[in-house]
Parts: sequence; C-alpha cells; structure tokens
Amino acid sequence: MYIITVLLVVLATCYGAPHKSKEPVACGYDSCNLGQADKLNVHIVAHTHDDVGWLKTVDQYFYGARNNIQHAGVQYIIDSVIQSLVQNPDRRFIYVEMAFFWRWWNQQTDDMQATVKGLVNDGRLEFISGGWCMNDEAATHYNSIIDQHTLGFEFLKNRFGECARPKIGWQIDPFGHSRELASLFAQMGFDGLFFGRADYQDYEQRNKTKTMEMVWKASDNL
Repeated sequence: MYIITVLLVVLATCYGAPHKSKEPVACGYDSCNLGQADKLNVHIVAHTHDDVGWLKTVDQYFYGARNNIQHAGVQYIIDSVIQSLVQNPDRRFIYVEMAFFWRWWNQQTDDMQATVKGLVNDGRLEFISGGWCMNDEAATHYNSIIDQHTLGFEFLKNRFGECARPKIGWQIDPFGHSRELASLFAQMGFDGLFFGRADYQDYEQRNKTKTMEMVWKASDNL
C-alpha cells in the first residue's frame, strides 16, 4: 500500500536559518528552522505558478509576449526571484515547472549558474514536484506523468545534485485530484503532497474538525 501525506491548506515546509558562510550548508530538512515550540509557527510559502501553455504559448509565457492576453513573463519572474534571494539571506522560494527553469538556466552565465547552485545547496531555493509541468490528474496517462517527472528529475540531479531532489508534490492548479496520482507520488519518494482543489464540502468539514492534514492511503493495485 502506498501512503502519502497530504496537506490541504498549510504546507509546513522547511525554511533554513540565515546562512552567512560561503560554504554550503545542509540542504532539505537538515536546513529546516523548526521555529519555537511554545509559539504558533506560521510558514509562508513564497512561490509562483507558471502554466506551461494555457492562454498563451510556452514561448509567449516565457518571454512575456502578447501581454494583452495575459500579463506574464516567466523569465522575469525567475530573474527577480534570484535577485531577491541574493539580496536577503532570510528569504526562501520554491519553484515547480522545470520546462521554464530549464530554459532559463540554459541562458545564464557561469557566474549566475554558480549563484543559483549556492542557493540550492543552502536550501534557500527549493524545487517542488520537479516535473516538466504540473500535470492534470484526470486526462493524463500514467506513462506520461512518469516520463515528464523523470525528465525534470534528471535535469535537477545532473545540474544540482542531491540538494535539488524534490521531496513534496505540489498540485495547486489541476481541476481535481486522483488516488492514482497519490500512488505515483508516493512511489516517486515524495514525503507529502499539497493540493488546492478539494471539494468545498470536504474542505469545510476538515476545517471544522481540524483534519486538513491527512494520510492518503492509495490502492495496493495502483
């Protein structure tokens, strides 16, 4: 049986304490600032959701063209995120869609690539899900889901190493969620899943009973 932890509202992701040294620190959970046990600790997750094609083409989204259709330019989003992380060591950011990050990465100088590697090694830039895109959960075939995540995982491993390995699934935009994907994510080694399109009645009930966090037990046959 494949089990994955699901958080519907607040993802208690790890935010490392500020690091002043030029030497890389432990990444992932080892860089987690757990907060203070005697206080309510709120983790605000800074992120961007970049559709790999929707109202505009992939190129138009990346370069910021046709803004009369939708005002979006992913290359400028990533540029500003990296600049902001460099300016303030207290800042953290997560990124999901490797189709855009791969393209952005290939256009950067050696110095910029080294800077980004440092942010990843320090746990300040974290990759979540790590697939080429945030896949739909209803119309997609499992082979395609596995292939597109494998493509993203290989890019992250080859460019950044173990510190870039995604540990959380991030499905904030698909129109509904499936046990099949929960099973696949568990088998991919994810420790948790954040999704946003729960049924409103389920959402209200879980909010009342304080059961927003749950363990999703997928079928043994999936």
